[in-house]
Amino acid sequence: VSFWIKGSTANSGQTIFYFGNNDVVNNGYIELRQTNHNGLKRLRLRYGSNNNYIQLTTPSGSITPSSWQHILLTYDGGTTGSSSGSMSSYYSRFNIYIDGSLQTTSNTHSNFGWSNAIVGQNFRFGRFASGTYPKDMFYNQMAIWGSDQSSNISDIYNSGSTQDLSLLSSPPAHYYEIETSTTTVQDLIGTAHLVGYNFITSDLVNDAP
Repeated sequence: VSFWIKGSTANSGQTIFYFGNNDVVNNGYIELRQTNHNGLKRLRLRYGSNNNYIQLTTPSGSITPSSWQHILLTYDGGTTGSSSGSMSSYYSRFNIYIDGSLQTTSNTHSNFGWSNAIVGQNFRFGRFASGTYPKDMFYNQMAIWGSDQSSNISDIYNSGSTQDLSLLSSPPAHYYEIETSTTTVQDLIGTAHLVGYNFITSDLVNDAP
């Protein structure tokens, strides 16, 4: 998953991306969230349920509020689970890149992780299973691949310049631009179109990098 975000200045946590079950207590999900630590912003990736998960957090200050930054999350396709002896292996499956640079993450878990499937009831940018929508945050060029794109980070980041991702040698399966519509955001490659909620004209992007 990759996208450009202009991070929030709010001190409360802000869900950026969420995929998974409505029942987040008993079932699994993938969530990327902007969190606050001593006034500094960072990203937190959680894989699992509310009670059984692994969690990777970027350094404090890695997100600069109100500035465009490029995010790439990758998964290498390897096994995850809930064995206490395999935690380092589980963490290694995931990488977080900010502006083309691999982040050194702080890794934590609850009950040694998640060993079940992720059921895709929800696919959202900007909202968790419940709760409010993000405050003071903007998105652009959201893209999803069906394969590990770690080796293609330079091409995707493109030295900080936006581009037509459909022209990449390894194009995404789903690709979105926040352009003119506040009701529907078209999937430019696939058919998983997005529906806008609480989405108004001032949320449309006109200053992408």
